[in-house]
Amino acid sequence: MPLPDDSSLGPWLALLRPLLPTPPRASPPRVEVPPDLRAEALLRVVERVGGPGLVLVLEDLHWADPETVSVVEYLAGNLRGQRLLLVLTMRDSPASAALELAGRLRGSADVVSLALERLSGDECAEMVRACRPDADPETTTRVQETSEGIPLLVEDLLASPGVPAGFAATVEGRLAELARTEREVVEAAAVLGRHFDWDLLPAMTCQPEAAVVRALEAAVGSMLMTVEGQSMAFRHALTREAVLDRVIPPRQRELARAALAALDRAERPRQGRRELATELALRAGDRHRAGRLLAESGRESLAWGALSTAAAALQRAAELLDGSAAGTRAELDLVESLALAGRVDEAARAGGRLLARLSTDPQASHLRVEAHLRLAQAGVASSRWQMARYHLDLAARDPGGLEAVLDHGAWAAVLEADLAMSSGDYGAATALAERALATDGVAPAIRCHAYEILGRARRSADLPAAREAFEAALLTAEAADLPLWRLRALHELGTIDLFDHAGVDLLLQARRAAADMGAVSTAAVLDLQLSAAFTCRWDLDSCDRHASSAISIAEPLGLAQVRAKALAMLAGSASMRADVASTERYAALTRAAAPQDAMLEGFGWSARGMALLLSGKDREALGPWGHGIMILARLPHAEPASMRALWPLVLAACGDRRAQEAIQEARRLDVVSFGLNRALVGYAEAVLAGGRGEAHRAQELAAAADREWTNCEGWADLARLLAAPTARAGGWGDPVQWLRGAPERFGARGLDGMSRRCGELLEAFEPNPWADVGVTPREADVFRLISLGLPNRDIASQLRLSPRTVEKHVESLLRKAGARSRTELVARLASGQPPSTPTT
Repeated sequence: MPLPDDSSLGPWLALLRPLLPTPPRASPPRVEVPPDLRAEALLRVVERVGGPGLVLVLEDLHWADPETVSVVEYLAGNLRGQRLLLVLTMRDSPASAALELAGRLRGSADVVSLALERLSGDECAEMVRACRPDADPETTTRVQETSEGIPLLVEDLLASPGVPAGFAATVEGRLAELARTEREVVEAAAVLGRHFDWDLLPAMTCQPEAAVVRALEAAVGSMLMTVEGQSMAFRHALTREAVLDRVIPPRQRELARAALAALDRAERPRQGRRELATELALRAGDRHRAGRLLAESGRESLAWGALSTAAAALQRAAELLDGSAAGTRAELDLVESLALAGRVDEAARAGGRLLARLSTDPQASHLRVEAHLRLAQAGVASSRWQMARYHLDLAARDPGGLEAVLDHGAWAAVLEADLAMSSGDYGAATALAERALATDGVAPAIRCHAYEILGRARRSADLPAAREAFEAALLTAEAADLPLWRLRALHELGTIDLFDHAGVDLLLQARRAAADMGAVSTAAVLDLQLSAAFTCRWDLDSCDRHASSAISIAEPLGLAQVRAKALAMLAGSASMRADVASTERYAALTRAAAPQDAMLEGFGWSARGMALLLSGKDREALGPWGHGIMILARLPHAEPASMRALWPLVLAACGDRRAQEAIQEARRLDVVSFGLNRALVGYAEAVLAGGRGEAHRAQELAAAADREWTNCEGWADLARLLAAPTARAGGWGDPVQWLRGAPERFGARGLDGMSRRCGELLEAFEPNPWADVGVTPREADVFRLISLGLPNRDIASQLRLSPRTVEKHVESLLRKAGARSRTELVARLASGQPPSTPTT
């Protein structure tokens, strides 16, 4: 901005000469000027050049000299009435005159103090993409981990593949301020890591503890290190890297060996020292020790269910221990961790490499069998049944046989039981699981697996027996401290709650645990279960969210069956929204994802029928729905989707002769294995009983079904809407009460056609005699209950409305009837003599 050509500013501009990049010509000689006077000069100039307003930015004020800070303090105290916004930036460390000024000004009415937070990991990644759109994931991760959320370091790191040159020069300058012995301590600390155990430094540097303490104090004073409670750390991760870069490799190795020796002498190993020892062993060139430590860490992570961490540690351990017996064990554990995490293709590759190496060793039979069993388990976990069958057969044919190791025979039995379950042979699965449990001394993990199979086999026919089996699995897992098997038992108990009352709490708990453990394949299956549970609850947004999550996990991991089932869930959800087009699209995608899966094909056709029904096309719905049910009828263990249980009720409501046979088939195929489905089939039976003139029996059946609607109110509304006409005609049930409030609830679910049908039936069942004075059908419902003396809270409960909504209806009725009280309202409307026009 050019300075104004105003002679009256001349004296003031002269005072500002040291601050101006281009001083005006004919400036007077420089003299010492008090800071307050120079600040006043600045204010005078701002008044003339500011126009409607001016922003003055002073950056990095922490570097400012005391005189400049005094000028700023004067400005801050005299800005009121000025059209000037003064923006100051400074660091909060180290101590400076500017920081002291900020402390004095904080709290002033004219000052806003903003402490900038460091960037989060996601914000760092966003900044990386903004600065360098072509940055690869490795670069982004490096910047996230090293920049510590400091924007300047994000830019510097992107400009340099290693430590930024400017940053390295700063660190070099600060090191130069230290004595040689002090630098040696700092370099030794860098070998230990950014956060380090300072008590290892005397042994590493052969210096007395007092000298080490003085060196650390000097490093803190030079802004190389910082004190964090009772521990110490380098100021930034990059500071540590810059120091380490100047230490030659032989010296690094020497320091690492000294640190390892000091660790070995430590009386009480501290938390995290195994990780430190691993890094030191690598830096010292001791690959075998580093590999053993990584394998221990990986197995511990595996036991605790931290699968991603376990796989990374075991992968590195196997590389470091290659060719040794310890390396083979690390590879076997790696296969297990990858399989449990759902990374089946990686598990297959790792197992294949291991088997190829073991194939020529006659002494490695038990290791080959274990590798085959681990790969078979990976196949079972991912529903790759051919893969599981292949490895089980090879394990059985190995010259060493399955019986050479006690657990191998029982392990193979439970995997065979899983294969039997996949083909619908629940009897064989139960026998194999019981055989494994009868084996003395079998490992707890195998017992958990066997109990799980028993529970799954019993679930459709005997829910209490299934719960008992899953609880046995949970107790076994907890007693043996097996987090992954505890998760699986929790998952299965969650399915019992789903079958019993559409419960989701245990499933959500298990889903969170799976995410924390990195058990991504289990998380995907739990997402499927949760999408089904939220379908029962008619919470379609939650259903879609979990189904989409299952797809996002399944696609990169190659979990084809999980992906296909999730697409089928999306088709079912779309059908419940009466979205015919989306139902067709998702049903087609499901078919393409699993063209040989008859169950999913049947679900797709049933969903098409459901969408048509909820669109108001009852008769058109019967064709595709009936085709889907016909396919499912050929599958004795197809999943009991609620559309299968709704089918008999749809037929009964339409007067279709197939209804009784459909009810019998639903019972034969265990479609009624959980509460919601029992309620739907119960209403179908009630409709048929009412049609035969058995009103009392119909009433009993409906009442029994009504006890099963827990958490499934949406399905209850639909069942009652379908049953209402025949219930009204047969004199059973309470169709008027069923439908009160249902139009609003269907409308809230986006089912406008069902809402209109409810309203039409209500009008037919109970005409509104006050329609000519503007009383709506809903207001008529409210009035009828008012006339019975019910308070608003009870009216709200009966009509399933909020008390506030009832209040609004009452206010409207009082206004339309010209009444001043509820008593007068009842008298006017009940007498049939309301005002001819609504009162306004």
